[in-house]
Amino acid sequence: MIFQSTMFRIVAMIIALVLPLNIMTLVLSHMVLEKNEEQMERKIQGNLERNAASLESTLRQASRKMIYLNFDENDFIVLSSSKESLYNSEKGKLLSSARQSLERSQREYELVDMMFFHFMEHEYMILAGAPGISSNLCREKIHQSAFGEKQNGFQWEMVYLDGIASLFGFSSWGNTNFGILLNLERTLNKLDLSSKEEGRFVFFTNSRGDVFTSEGNAYFQEQGKMQKEMLDSGQYRIFSKALPDYGLVLAEVVEWGKQVENLPAAILMLQMLAVGMMLLVIPVLLWYVNRWVSQPLNRLVGAIKRIEQGDLDYRIKLGNESREFEQINYSFNDMMEQVKNLKIDVYEKELERKNIKMRYLSQQIQPHFILNAMNIIYSYEPEEYPLIQKMVLCISKYFRYVVKASTDLVCLYQEMDHIKNYFEIQRARYPDLFFSIVEYDERLKTALVPPLLIQNFAENVIKHSIKIGNKITIFVIAEIYQEEGSGPMIRIRLADTGTGISDEVLEKIRVFQETGMPQEGLGIGIQNSIERIKHYYKNGSSLRFWRDENYSGTNVEIRLPIYYAKEGEEDGAYLTDR
Repeated sequence: MIFQSTMFRIVAMIIALVLPLNIMTLVLSHMVLEKNEEQMERKIQGNLERNAASLESTLRQASRKMIYLNFDENDFIVLSSSKESLYNSEKGKLLSSARQSLERSQREYELVDMMFFHFMEHEYMILAGAPGISSNLCREKIHQSAFGEKQNGFQWEMVYLDGIASLFGFSSWGNTNFGILLNLERTLNKLDLSSKEEGRFVFFTNSRGDVFTSEGNAYFQEQGKMQKEMLDSGQYRIFSKALPDYGLVLAEVVEWGKQVENLPAAILMLQMLAVGMMLLVIPVLLWYVNRWVSQPLNRLVGAIKRIEQGDLDYRIKLGNESREFEQINYSFNDMMEQVKNLKIDVYEKELERKNIKMRYLSQQIQPHFILNAMNIIYSYEPEEYPLIQKMVLCISKYFRYVVKASTDLVCLYQEMDHIKNYFEIQRARYPDLFFSIVEYDERLKTALVPPLLIQNFAENVIKHSIKIGNKITIFVIAEIYQEEGSGPMIRIRLADTGTGISDEVLEKIRVFQETGMPQEGLGIGIQNSIERIKHYYKNGSSLRFWRDENYSGTNVEIRLPIYYAKEGEEDGAYLTDR
């Protein structure tokens, strides 16, 4: 019978061997196709996200630069605050200097087409940059923004000037209006995203799907489809990255068939080869597939599993794969390196902030201080009721302030009143052993400072300088200080007439300020104060310790930028310059 014939058996054997091979080839080829498509999707999306992040970073930095110029550059401060008209020579000198500063700032940020300052009191306006838009239209838009509704921080909106889609950002402070303009027709060129590859196009849009730039609209007209129609057709994929703070979406349309059109041909070739070579090629094919496809895929999948289990240090070994898998592995390793660095950076910053906060909170209520205060009250005789009453009042004020001090900033007068109250409590403990002077410039009454900052240094004076039989004087003075060429600052001076800080402690303070490494024997209060000042003010502050050669005692000087509490909100929730 035919089922028992040798030909049938040979054919059946060939079919039995070739069919699984073809199926395996199809499966493996499909996996390759999916992995390459996933890699391509990640690469396209990653490129969009990197460029969007670059744009966002530039806009944030440029916005901060504008705020810095307004608050810290003397030319801008004078032009902004002057209530009377300036002489022509003085005005010209100030405007020229300010314009040069603004032009230098604009050149720092390649993506920014124009920066402007509008001093509304005298209608002075400075523009820096060449946005490719009529300057009269730009000035008209700047005038309109000056009389619009004001909000905190930078406001961003999409505008069309001279038919050109532009991102317009502006902010106001007092009589000054300042901001940034981006010509979106140029932005993609500057991001090196405007070149239209075969089957791919990058453009700006928004959450409603409006397409910005003439090149983007021309592309969709050329295709004869809008975004939704492209998605519905199944022939295109649209990738996007939102910039929510600026009302923009960076998007890329990809004609997907053109990106993967060569892969189906490769799959067909593998199938034909498997069928044509049959038994003689099966072992070779199995070895090849296992060596160059199965193992790399297993390594890639295994790497993904290791990452999912939390091993962010795992990397795929390079150098033994095909070009395609080598690219996949390289991109995978590069992506994981970026993820790890980003995670570590975010974690370290958050950990630093929490550590500073926890060390600060741990200093607020000290058990030994509570016990000492209670012992003082207990030591009074019944007939000393007025002293008991005064002491209880001082202690209650102390702890009421300490509890409130969980906020980031308080008014200077509150901190100075707290220091006076603290000295009153310590004076009951050390009667006739010290005299204190606590004064501040009334103009700084509502200036904002970190809470309990001064107390750390006052406690050190009480702890290390007061000795039986040696009466000392403690000075705590806050005043306005200004060096030539810089803005005014708060200068808080603490000085005492005690024995003075040792050279060893001064050296430890210097090392900690330079390296941030904890120093054994250096009080946590001082270290925490240094960290808090650095955390709040970055490089805009200073903290100095020294021992004067002309008299005994320790000197501490703190310089901080001046920020004032908004009227009616003395808890420091909002900041404003004066």
